[in-house]
Order: sequence, then C-alpha cells, then structure tokens
Amino acid sequence: MKNKLTCLLLVFVLLFSLFATACATDDPASDTPDNPDTPDNPDTPDTPGTPEDPEDVKILPNLPAMDFNKAEFHCLHWNLEDFVGGGWIPWEEIDVNQPSGSTMDDEVFRRNAYVEETYNAVISTEYGMANTEVPTKIRAAVSSGDNSYQMMVNRSIEMSGMWTENLFQDLRSDEMKYLDFEKPWWNQDSLDAFTFGDTTLFAASDMLILDKSETGCIYYSTSLARDHSLPNYYAMVDEGTWTWEALLEGAETVVRDLNGDDIMDVNDQWGSAGNVGPIQYLFVGSGYSFAELDEDGHLYTDIQNEEQIDFLTEMFETMIYSDAHANTDVVSGFSVADKFAANELLFLYYSVKIGNSFRNMQANYGILPIPKYDKHQEEYYHLVTPDADSIIAVPLSCGDTDFTSFMLEAISAESYYTVYPAFYDIVLMNRTVRDPESKEMLKLIFDTRTYDIGAVHRLGGFYSTLTSHPVAHPKDSNLASLFASNASVINSSVNQFNDMVDDWNS
Repeated sequence: MKNKLTCLLLVFVLLFSLFATACATDDPASDTPDNPDTPDNPDTPDTPGTPEDPEDVKILPNLPAMDFNKAEFHCLHWNLEDFVGGGWIPWEEIDVNQPSGSTMDDEVFRRNAYVEETYNAVISTEYGMANTEVPTKIRAAVSSGDNSYQMMVNRSIEMSGMWTENLFQDLRSDEMKYLDFEKPWWNQDSLDAFTFGDTTLFAASDMLILDKSETGCIYYSTSLARDHSLPNYYAMVDEGTWTWEALLEGAETVVRDLNGDDIMDVNDQWGSAGNVGPIQYLFVGSGYSFAELDEDGHLYTDIQNEEQIDFLTEMFETMIYSDAHANTDVVSGFSVADKFAANELLFLYYSVKIGNSFRNMQANYGILPIPKYDKHQEEYYHLVTPDADSIIAVPLSCGDTDFTSFMLEAISAESYYTVYPAFYDIVLMNRTVRDPESKEMLKLIFDTRTYDIGAVHRLGGFYSTLTSHPVAHPKDSNLASLFASNASVINSSVNQFNDMVDDWNS
C-alpha cells in the first residue's frame, strides 16, 4: 500500500511540475519570479518601468504605425530665467538638442530620438516667461489661428487665469482621439483636478519632470536621528504611525544651542524648518484642501468653516510656532538648504527637487512623506506645489489634432520607460538620497501626489496671505480674526471665478 501511495505521489508531482512549466511559458512575467522590482500590476499609475522589468511585459501605447514626414511637434514651455538649468528649472523636460553627459538630458534626448525616428517627426521647444510671454503667445495664436504650438507647458498657477478663456482643447474630446488616460503614464489626480464638468483642459504625464520635482516631502538627517537614538521613521511610515506627534517629538529632541549664548538663532541646531512650505504641505497632507471644483466646474471652499479654522489654528500653534521649528524669515540669515547641508537641521520641509542641492553633503540623509495628522488618518497626501511645476495643455489652434494627440501619447508612453525611471532611480536614488528605504518612501510620495485647485487659484490672494502669516505676524495664531478680515476677498474671488465658468459654459 505504501509503494502504491508513493507511486501516485510521484505521478502527481510530475503532473504538477509539467502544469507549472506550461503556465510559466504562457506568462512572460513569470520569467523573473524572484525579481522584487517587478511590479505586481504594471498598469499602476506613476510606477515607472524599471530597467529590471522584462522587455516582454512593457506596456505599449495603443498607436498605429505612422510616418509624419518630418512634421514638427512644437512646445511652448514656461521659464522664469533667461536660461534653463537655473534654480527654477533644474532640468529640461521636452527637448534637448544633444547629449550632454547629464543623466536627465541624455534620457530626454534618447526618448525624443526614439519617438522621432519611429514616427518620422520632429520635437522642438520654445521658452517664454511663465506669467507674461507664454499666455500672451497662446492667446495670440488661438485668436489668429496660428498653429505654431502643438502643446503648451506652464506652471499650474498660470492656468487659473487662462482656463475660462476658451483657449484649449478638451483632452477627452474625440478630436484628441489618441490619448488614452487609462494608461499608467498619465497622472490621474491631475486629470481629476483639471476636469471642469465634462471638460478636461490640463494634464500631467511622465513626459514631465517638474510636476514630480515640485511635490512636497520631508528630507531628514539620518545622521542626527541616529546620534539622538530617534525611532525608525521608515518603519513608522509603513505602520501608519508617522504623524505630527512623531515629527514634533523628534524635532524637539535634537534642538541644541550650539554656541552656548542662550539665544536660538541661525548658528544653532534646529528640529524642523522649511520657508512657507510647512503650512501648505501639512494642511493638504492631513486630507484637507484649500478649494475644490464641483461636477459643473464651479469652485467652492470650506476653508472658512469653523472646523478648518480650528484645525489650522492647531497646526500653527503645534507645528509652526513650536520652539523646535525655525521660522526662516524670523530667524535672520537662515537658509534651510544650507542648514540642512551642514547637518544642523533634522527635518526639512521642501519640494523633492531640493535634494539636487545636497549631492556634496557629508552626513547621511533620507526622505520621508509629509506626516499624517494622526494614526487614524488612512492615507498620506502630497501637494504638487503650483509655483514651479509643469502641466500640459493643447491650444485650440494646434492644427492637426490627430498628430498632436498621437505625439502626446507617444512621448508620454516612452517617457514611462526612459525619462521617469531616470529621474526616479538615477537622479534621486543614486545621487541624491542615501539609503534604500528612501526609494520606497519616494514611491509612496509620487503615488499620492495631490493637486489642490485652491492653491492654484489662490483665492484672491488669501492663499499667500495665510501661508506667509507666520512671517508677517510671528507667533500670532488668531486665525479666526485673519479669516474674518479676508472673508470678502475669498468670497468675491470664488464668485468671480464661478461667473466666468458660467459664461464659459453658456
């Protein structure tokens, strides 16, 4: 009986082995079963196709073979400087004339060369000042029917002054037939944020770099954390306990009067700092918004509600006016980047791109999400700051919409496997961030990017008034009075915007 059972067992094992082999042959992804970098779901938005991914699982755009006979895809791109490569635009996103040895330049060049050769087209870029030249040129082109520009890339804050002027294509319309927003190279939150009723005017895709680099996060000194026996913050993120309280406890632990003069100033060691960023990052990071759009494209805000005023008051008193937090405009001569690079600051609130400044930093550091308000908050949220990000729009005067939508999709799709992984893995991971855990943190940050329409619209200037309040009124947390004095400004701004939307839809 035992021999029969053994034979049956051997037969079963053999059959199972043959069945498993057949399944593996039919499933290309199973060729690398031990590869931890292979995504469980390659269609997940904002998860780049890493170099380790097998070639045969590459997601391809749903585009036919085409020959555009050297047609030019010309982009009008924003700038604030006379040159690209300055503090505002550290990398070119759309077009690079030739390889330079810079990782990002070379990947942009390689992406464009592939798309140009595959479809026999030409990609080019023209720069203009974000708040003057770019809007003026687009208005002139649409008014005259000039099809010089197939795409505009500008900062989000410039869009609120343009989106009710009937200047742009609806990206979901039949005219833009080659765009497939179900594909992972399109950022879904940007589509949701810039859809007004049934019309989607703006979007972010993986062809862009600045929307990622302008995402809020926290850089932190792992050296200071180790020296002061602070908790494993990466583990806390995974456990969902990385909260305001955890950040504040760590910040308070490291504060030191380094020169012994009993005055905390630029010469001393601080727990946290970050210009005006902490207010907007913490507010949105806690699940609140400065304003939203309803299904008809109308703007509304709950920021004047008692609950949100109380929440902001608590945030100011607890986090912003903490003795461990350096208000950088009150502490004279304080540069957050320099202080962090000197390893005299534990937590730095900033956008992702600031890491480009720390390549020569001697101390070790990492990157963390914006903390949750408390452990009961389910998700992390990360604001895309609208002052220096990039967003895509297509002018009504773009000319051939088939060509335009085709090229948008082709460039975005190829970027998913070239430009985005280069930005993510090489620029950030190998040169900027110093530990492997930060790679997972960065994935989390990029996967939870949030566009806040109130930060974009500015609410008649109140957004700036609120975020700069600690500078104008240090330690003043009487926000009820601040909101009361600005109520008419907020309401007038919202009503004016909605009147424009009604005119636009009429």
